[in-house]
Amino acid sequence: MISVQKTRVFIRFRKGPMLTVRCLVAIAMLWLWVSGDSAHAKERVTSAPANWKVYTNARFGFTVRYPSDWRLGEPLPDGVGVTIMPPEPQSQIAFTGFLNLVEGTSPDGRQTLDEFASAHRRILGEYYGQKNIALKWQEDRTVTLGGLPAKQLSFSYQDESKTEMIELHILSLGRNEGRGVRIKFPASSRSALMPLLADVLQTYQPGRDQNAVSPFQPIPKTDPQEKAK
Repeated sequence: MISVQKTRVFIRFRKGPMLTVRCLVAIAMLWLWVSGDSAHAKERVTSAPANWKVYTNARFGFTVRYPSDWRLGEPLPDGVGVTIMPPEPQSQIAFTGFLNLVEGTSPDGRQTLDEFASAHRRILGEYYGQKNIALKWQEDRTVTLGGLPAKQLSFSYQDESKTEMIELHILSLGRNEGRGVRIKFPASSRSALMPLLADVLQTYQPGRDQNAVSPFQPIPKTDPQEKAK
């Protein structure tokens, strides 16, 4: 469980109609590719270039293919995933898994996808707010990841070097486990990067059933009276 201190965050929105329109177009185009149906996803997986590399996460079981000239980074802490870097500067994609053990309103007493996405959005706001970076949020979208329901959070901002950046966070949540993809790239690289990003995301396979019971979840105790019957 991640504990986040409550911090009062002030996010200033800069005026910039051209920035907003350009980012909206880039995010909408990528969303259209990501939210394709499962039949199209299967077709893309089978038609992916033979020289693409494969990453499989041993802990959570998800798999993704990526171009041979993309660089695989070091494993993320606790084996939750990995970051893959395309050749375009300042661009990266992080694939991660996580446990859904936080209390929520789902039938199992844990977080729903909407609750998890809302918490993730708050954490992102606090993180960038502490850096005094103004975020321009777009409307959250319902998409799919590996054929499973997912939520996409999208926003743009200017980093410390005044480079216009776009980030997309795609979250899929099961009963005890979930999967996430964080995409970050300069707006200037969208034309070169987005078609490949779409193809990479279409090769994503979630691995184990996301509704499988986590080995970290305590086993409910049996009522002695029920056991005696």
